[in-house]
Amino acid sequence: MRDAEVFAVPLTGVRPSQLYLNGRKLALVTQWFDFDDPNYDPLPVREIEGRWTLTDGHTRAFVAFLSGATELRATRDDDDLPMGTYRRCVEWCEDEGVTEIGDLAGRVVSADAFEKKWVARCRSVADRE
Repeated sequence: MRDAEVFAVPLTGVRPSQLYLNGRKLALVTQWFDFDDPNYDPLPVREIEGRWTLTDGHTRAFVAFLSGATELRATRDDDDLPMGTYRRCVEWCEDEGVTEIGDLAGRVVSADAFEKKWVARCRSVADRE
């Protein structure tokens, strides 16, 4: 990503593009995250079907949610991404009612389960693109 404008988006106005969080990664992020004064790199978002959608940074977004944040620091993701895969992932999220960052509560799994339940599933779609 090039140096891009950082802007705030309402936490409830950003939807995830993944169904699970890696518990190991969540534990690591909570070690450095300052819950009293959240300061983190802006999260990459892209408009997909008219809604801001996270393309990365789900763990940081979720920890910001846990801190009580009402908005996220974001930047427009202009990387060359496999958008067909992202659209499919968003469909899976919608199918399972994961339409806001807070919906990831109860969807934290072990690192191994994350690889099996999420990464492998996405890879199967990306391989067909």
